[in-house]
Parts: sequence; structure tokens; C-alpha cells
Amino acid sequence: MGRQQQKGALDASPLYNVVRYQLVPPVFLLLFTAAVQILAALGQGRTPCPLDFGQCYRILGNDFAWIFVAFSILWAMVWLWVPGKIFVGPPTPEGYRPPYKANGFLYYAVTSVTFMIAQNLYPSISRQIYESMPEILGCLNNVALLLCAWLLLDGRRKKKSKSPLLYDFYRGCELHPRLFGCDVKQLTNCRIGLMLWQILVLAFWSVQWENGSGVAGASVSAILQTIYLSKFFHWETGYFNTLDITYDRAGYYLCWGCLVWVPSLYTFHLYHQVTFPSTMSSFTAAITLLLGIGCVLINYRIDYEKQVFSAWWNSKERKAGKGGKAVKLWGRPATYIAAPYTDATGAARESALLTSGCWGIARHGNYTFELLCTLCWTIPAASGHGPIPAMLYFFFLAGLLVHRVYRDEDKCQAKYGKSWDKYTKTVPNRMIPYIY
Repeated sequence: MGRQQQKGALDASPLYNVVRYQLVPPVFLLLFTAAVQILAALGQGRTPCPLDFGQCYRILGNDFAWIFVAFSILWAMVWLWVPGKIFVGPPTPEGYRPPYKANGFLYYAVTSVTFMIAQNLYPSISRQIYESMPEILGCLNNVALLLCAWLLLDGRRKKKSKSPLLYDFYRGCELHPRLFGCDVKQLTNCRIGLMLWQILVLAFWSVQWENGSGVAGASVSAILQTIYLSKFFHWETGYFNTLDITYDRAGYYLCWGCLVWVPSLYTFHLYHQVTFPSTMSSFTAAITLLLGIGCVLINYRIDYEKQVFSAWWNSKERKAGKGGKAVKLWGRPATYIAAPYTDATGAARESALLTSGCWGIARHGNYTFELLCTLCWTIPAASGHGPIPAMLYFFFLAGLLVHRVYRDEDKCQAKYGKSWDKYTKTVPNRMIPYIY
């Protein structure tokens, strides 16, 4: 029999619920929304001052910033409107399977090449982006907050939520809302947020090249992030199976985070290097680049193993008993633990917890190499200037991923029960073998 899903250990704690529902939403809304403009000032070597009207006025944007943001959003939506292959995501507890446009890598490649052509035709465009970064982030902030307000109103209209209003604004109400025919999370997370990450990386590197100082360190950062982002868009349909999509609702945490926080913090180390050039030597840069490429490839391998195993597990042939042996990992049939559970409709279902390949070494090895990738492309910014604020992204991501480890495992424990207990004994390490 399947196991009825229950609340996790954290959810059962009254103190945790007070922090989660009452404290986190207002604190994070104020902290992170303000932090974006603070980072924009720090990256250009200015001291943030809330009493400086000239700095505060920049949150309203300027003509260039609004054109840049509007074009980025419209361009992303056009690529979700054009006819093309559809990828159907995993079912929700209610049985709905959201459709996604499966043209991610083509969108990424065409957008990147288009920007490079624009840079060649209008050589000042990258410097305009760099100099207008506070205004661009201000525009993105305004757009994202309006979107979150719409998601709140539309979501509470469709479903009766008993959560506090501010919590619903922060966490969202719906799992798969759509706007103008587009899946909101695919639009904000992938097509705008991560694409802006790539465009800003190219722009900041171009300005650094033009300035002629710290090019070795900046090039390491730019190359590694470009490889990483191209890998993501190649794997975009795999992202639709992650907790960001299947568990997190569309609200401030996810949509504002991808629209504003990603372009702000995730590019900060390269943005910072324009004003504070890296002193990394060419030899050290080459070693860092090779290590970074290795980490990206291993990170991709880990995700790939989970993806091919999931494809086999969900295949019609396996479900019909004609799937033969499990897909091979490392030359041997993959091993797994069958994990029965009961979904929200009361139907008995079964998942599989992978225990071989990279997933037999650590339960969250993908997070480990995500951090190592980030270390490799942020450390050039710290060369000659120290880790603060140059490596803020690395420290933020370390905290975020460790939190996600416990959040993910709490949900899995509640969902799979004894099967999860067996899995954690079979694969005892979370992120680092024999250590953690």
C-alpha cells in the first residue's frame, strides 16, 4: 500500500511555522528588494546612501533601461509563442501535466548571437548596460513586483487560501499559472532570468576587455558561466522535473528571485570586476578555467544520470513490463529503491530512489558541484580585493543549497517514509562523501 503524505518534521514545529509564515516574508521582502540596489551601487564603487536622492531616483529606471527590459521580456515571450515542440512536465498531485515550449537551446543560442551582433554594430551597448545597471535593476524590480501582485490577486481568486496575505505574495498561490499563453515559471526563471544572466556576463566582459585590465580573471568568469548556462538551456526540459517547478509556487520567492535577484547577485562578481579588476595571473586563470570546466561537466553528468533514469522509469515499456533491465549507469544496470506513496487524490503511486552512479555516492552531489562551479567563476573577482563583496554570490548559494538539502529531504521523508529511511542508509552522504 502507498504511504499517505504527511507534514514533515519542520512543518510540524510551531516555532518553524511562526518563522515561515509570519517572520520570513516581510523580512525577506524588505531585505532582498533593497539589497539589489545596494549591490548595484557597490559594484560601481559607490557607497549606498538611502538619503542620496540621486541614487534613490535610479530605481525608477531611465529610457535605456526600460527599452532594454521591455525588449528582453517581449523577446522571451515571442519564443514561447512561436509554434514548436512541446514538452509535457510531470503531473501535479491533481493530475495536471503542464506543457512547456521545448526550444530552450535554440532561444539561448539565437539570443546570444543576436547580442554579439548588436555589440559589433553598436560598440557602446555593453557600456550602456553596465552604466545603467542600477536603472535596469530598478525596472526589473518594478516589473517583478507588479507580476507578483497579479499572481497574488489571480491566485487567491482561483483558490481559497488560508495562509497570511504576505506569505502568499512571497511564496505564491499557484503551481503552474499562465500569463498571455506562457507558463509563468518558464518565462521568468529560464527565458528572462537566466538569459539576462548570460547577456549581462557578455556585456560586463566586453567592458572589461575594452578597459584592458584584469582580462584574464574576467575571461575565466565569463567562459565558465557561458558554458554553465549553455548546459542549462540544453537541459532545460530536465529543469521542469526539479522542485523549483514541481513544488515551489509562482510568487516573490521564485519569480522575483529569477527576474531581479539572479541578474543582480549572480552576475555581481563580473560586474564588480569592471571597477575592481582581478589581479589573477594568466597561469592561475588557466588552472581555474580547467578546474571549472571539469566541475561543470561533472555537474552535467550528475543531472544527466537522473534524467535518463527518470525517462526509463516513466517509460511506457517499463510500466507495461517490457522495459527489460534498468538503464545502465557506469556500465551496470542502475539500482534503486522502490518508493510507494499516496498522492493528493488518494491514488497509490510509486517512485524510484536512484542508488547507483553519481547518485550512489551522495544524495545531493549536484549541489556540491554547483557550488564548486560557482567558486571557480567567482574567485577571480576576489583576487587582489578579498572575498567580500566580490564572492557574495558563492556565500549566498552555499547557504541556499544547504537549506535546500534539508528542505528537500524533509519533503521526501514526509512523502516516502520508510523507503526514504532505507535510501538514506544506502546512500548516507548528503553532499560530500565521508564528511557531510
